Amino acid sequence: MKIELILLAAGQSKRFGGIKQLTDINGQPMVCHCLGQFRQGEQWMDGITNGYVVLGSNAELITPVLPTNVNKYVANYWQRGMGHTLAESMQIIANDTTHVLIALADQVTINQPIIMSMLKESFCHSERIVAAEYAGRVGAPSIFPKQYFSQLSQLTGDKGAQALIQQYPQQTISLAIPEAEFDIDTLEDLKSVVYIRDSVYPSYTQ
Repeated sequence: MKIELILLAAGQSKRFGGIKQLTDINGQPMVCHCLGQFRQGEQWMDGITNGYVVLGSNAELITPVLPTNVNKYVANYWQRGMGHTLAESMQIIANDTTHVLIALADQVTINQPIIMSMLKESFCHSERIVAAEYAGRVGAPSIFPKQYFSQLSQLTGDKGAQALIQQYPQQTISLAIPEAEFDIDTLEDLKSVVYIRDSVYPSYTQ
């Protein structure tokens, strides 16, 4: 298996009131914090062959904070929504890639043990979609086998990978990952983050 990561960080963050990809999470920009969960030092974690951080809005400001040895891609049509961004991103992965891991650069409580569990499940069931289940729905992070690449590359508008997962419930392994429900859309979301040593957790008692 050859799994490549697409970390989506292209949004304009209108509700946040600033460049949320650069806001501080545990002493580093949010995009770097999220990216770091897929890395082991200067390398990708076991099970991930390669990866891309996909940028759009404010790419010229975000690019300099990212590690120099990580691939960056600036989507041409990020303004049209996550679907367009993801579809465009599918064109840049290697031809021999067997699976794509799609993740979001604002899911700050997704950590490395969670990702490792998803990768393990994908290795055991390589023909199935593996996705996070939370709050009664299934979505990112998610891992798609190659047979779904064509459909991912045809997504449009704001319909991301979740729309495709909904089409194939019988082919999807849903893992209970409540942390996936928590993403940073507003400053209030940011205030609800709890730091414990080097880990980040959502607080449900604000």
